[in-house]
Amino acid sequence: MTDTPLFSTAPMLGQQSRWVPRLFHTLRARLIISVALVHVVLMGLFTWEAVERQSHELRQEMVNQGRSLASLMVVASTNALLAEDLASLAEVTRRVGEREDVSYGEVVDVRGFVMASTREGRVGRQVGPVIEQNDQFPLAVDDRVLDLREEVLIENNRVGFVVLGLSTTSLENALTETRNRGIQYTLLALVIGSVAAWLLSLAVTRNLHELTLAAKKIGGGNLDARVNVRSQDETGTLSRAFNLMAASLQRSSRQMEQEHRKRTEAERLACVGEMAASIAHEIRNPMVALINSVKLLGNAQLAAEDHTAVVDIVNTESRRLQRILDDFLMFSRLPAPRLEDGDLKLLVEQTIGLISQDPRYADGICFERRYEEDNRCRFDPDLMRQVLLNLMLNALQAITGEGKLIIRLQRTGDRLNVSIVDNGRGIPADLMSEISKPFFTSRKEGTGLGLPVVQRILAQHGAVLSITSREGSGTEVAFDLEVTNDG
Repeated sequence: MTDTPLFSTAPMLGQQSRWVPRLFHTLRARLIISVALVHVVLMGLFTWEAVERQSHELRQEMVNQGRSLASLMVVASTNALLAEDLASLAEVTRRVGEREDVSYGEVVDVRGFVMASTREGRVGRQVGPVIEQNDQFPLAVDDRVLDLREEVLIENNRVGFVVLGLSTTSLENALTETRNRGIQYTLLALVIGSVAAWLLSLAVTRNLHELTLAAKKIGGGNLDARVNVRSQDETGTLSRAFNLMAASLQRSSRQMEQEHRKRTEAERLACVGEMAASIAHEIRNPMVALINSVKLLGNAQLAAEDHTAVVDIVNTESRRLQRILDDFLMFSRLPAPRLEDGDLKLLVEQTIGLISQDPRYADGICFERRYEEDNRCRFDPDLMRQVLLNLMLNALQAITGEGKLIIRLQRTGDRLNVSIVDNGRGIPADLMSEISKPFFTSRKEGTGLGLPVVQRILAQHGAVLSITSREGSGTEVAFDLEVTNDG
């Protein structure tokens, strides 16, 4: 007797096998699945890239903040470490320990004894093995502290070091939150993509040309492109969905622009910090010289010859300090230009006259003028004098011994071209991209603000400075000004 099963699964399997292919034969299903997969993949890649970028930026920011904080600890504890002023060192570590992200901070002398610490019971102990190199991301799996070390040096002599530990807990929490938000956005993109694909499938055969044109405009960056909704049927629904998508992209674009502005502002603040550090570096040496000179002047037994030499140092360093501050104020508080019609040739001659009175450039320098018959243009006399003076002084300082400086005014259409050519040592090719940056200078007495000031003044005049140089042959700097209308 043959056993007959109560239920036969073969017909059901056959029906299921026929049903599944039939489902994928429909355009609607394929559109839904395809678009959903594209949304998920793109959103997943975007989320992954965003997390990686944020991770890199946050980690780099933590490293930079940690190094800055360690450097501040070094500056604040140097004198106290030399004097073994435990109270001052304790105050330094106490202030450091008040920061939320600081895990620990210590000041150690050259013998290896802890002079101040945020951790109890550490003061007075001789440290064991300490970090020899600063930590770099990624840290070890179980490591939640970024360890940093900064040497305390005085005239290249090591008098101690500081160690600093920054907790990465807040960093990890921020990255976890970003990942979770990315997953939520991916799921939301999956839902929205599926709905949009279903709506698209309803009227995919109608008005494809108009939709294609609008899609191309969106792809080309024109987020204002929209599809005209002329009916209430499936085509109208699809058109409205398309317009909603374009509006969503436009909002996303605006949000990205806002994020870009925020990053730009952060970069500006970083530039301000770099500027402040550069200024502090520039004024440190003259301030030290002035302080030491004042101490010497207070010595009643100082010989007359030494007294005169010290006074000369005070005068020299004071002028140097004043020049640094003047350059910085000119760079940071550049006045608005008052453009007026004038003869630029007269201003060039006045500038050459000022330079000729300087004994450093009176001998060995030949000025060659090449002027037009009509050299009238629009400029601010005071600001343009500063431009010409800076550019000519830069050219003269590049000339060793005897040399020639060519000042050429040449009218081209409605612009007056101003060029200054020297036969000095020229600019090395690897420095061409650096010379226009604030505080970059190759001269010991320079502040690195001359060219940035010139560029800002020319920008106010609607002009751009161009620099052409060949090392060993000389340099030409040029810009254009708007000429005065004859009528």
